[in-house]
Parts: sequence; structure tokens; C-alpha cells
Amino acid sequence: MDRSIDFEKLLPMGIEKFEKHFRNKQWFVAKGKPERFNHFSWEQLDEYLNSSDLNGYDRLPQCQIINEKGNKYCHKKAEKKMKKDEMYRYWKRGDTFVLTLCEFLNKTMWNQCMKFEEYYGRGCANLYCSSKQDAHCFKTHADATENFLFHVRGTVRWYIMNEYEWDCPPEDATVNKVIDLEEGDLLYLPIKLYHRVDTLGPRISISYHFTDAKRWKGGKRKPWYDWIGDING
Repeated sequence: MDRSIDFEKLLPMGIEKFEKHFRNKQWFVAKGKPERFNHFSWEQLDEYLNSSDLNGYDRLPQCQIINEKGNKYCHKKAEKKMKKDEMYRYWKRGDTFVLTLCEFLNKTMWNQCMKFEEYYGRGCANLYCSSKQDAHCFKTHADATENFLFHVRGTVRWYIMNEYEWDCPPEDATVNKVIDLEEGDLLYLPIKLYHRVDTLGPRISISYHFTDAKRWKGGKRKPWYDWIGDING
């Protein structure tokens, strides 16, 4: 089932007001029902991670793991690749798993990117998944994109800072607001605004993120081919 949502329906203030008062100026949170962002499930994560080393092939090129120091293991770039049992130990101890460029993992996430791209131009999606409370996450940082964070499972505490990347180093950033995102909530973050998170339990979040469409030089998104539909008629 496709659960993607038209861009204008995500914005509680409407596109015109968003463009004038919020876009790359002001973050906001829009509360929603738990089922609103059922774009990815624990079952799908289980299937994805268990596909590691399947038939001798590497199925996890876009998987990254954040450890207790905030450092990142990137499966694609690592000279020594983790095996599945080693990855499971990191998952159990509380490292956050990030699946970058993940919109191709199901049709709903692919369609959601398409609906954002009607407004923004080409973007992508990242999945953030943790197994427990106080999981290891990124330290205070800023992103080079506009982010629309769909909170899918669990509860996450966000620390939204006053400063942007050009104002100060991340360790000097001060907290503007602490908010708890629950299932179905949407958070919008402007480019370069400092932030960090604490997990309050197991969680899945999806970040749909975009650069300035006027500066983006890439092509159109490749189409989704419905192979199963072709088989089943």
C-alpha cells in the first residue's frame, strides 16, 4: 500500500506561508496520528539486515553505524567489512544504524521522494534506526540540507539549537527547544541549524532531505518498475 503524502498536505501553514516564513528560516513540528508515517517497519528492517552476505553477495552498501563516540562506520567504504553477527552485536549494544539513500527500499518511500521533488527537485531519504533507550547517536551537528523528519516508531527527544553552523562550532551551540517526537510527528529543520537527539526507546525515523533546487544540477529520478505487478498481471 502506498502511504506517501502530497507535499502541501504535510504543511500545517500551507505552501505560501511556508515559503515566506519557514523555509530555511524557522523549524516547526506538526503532530500527527501514529499511523501517518508507516513508510518503513521493523519487519522490513529485519529483512534488510538479514540479507547481509546472502548467497555470498553484499547487500548492505548504504548501511552506516554510529558508535558510542559518535563516530561512523560506513559499510560501503570500510576496508574490513563487518559480518552479520558482528553487526548484530553493535545493534544490541545500542549503536544507531543509518540507511542512506534508502528510498528504493519500498515504493512508499520512493513515491514520497517524488512528491517532495515536485516542489524541491531531486532529493533522497535516510533511515535512522535504534534498538534501545539512550542509543549511540550523532553529536550536535548541522546538515547541509533541508530536512523533513518523519517519525515512524518509538519516541525521540530532539534538542533544537539557537545557532547555525556559521555562528559557532557545534560544542558552543545552545539549546533553543527540547521536543519529544512521537509516532506520526513531522519535524522540519532548515539548512545548517544545529541539533542532536536522544532515543527514549527503540525508534525508526526517516529524513527526507533536499538541497536548494535552483542549485541542484542532477537529473530526474529513475522510474520505479513494478516487477511483481507484471508477474501477477
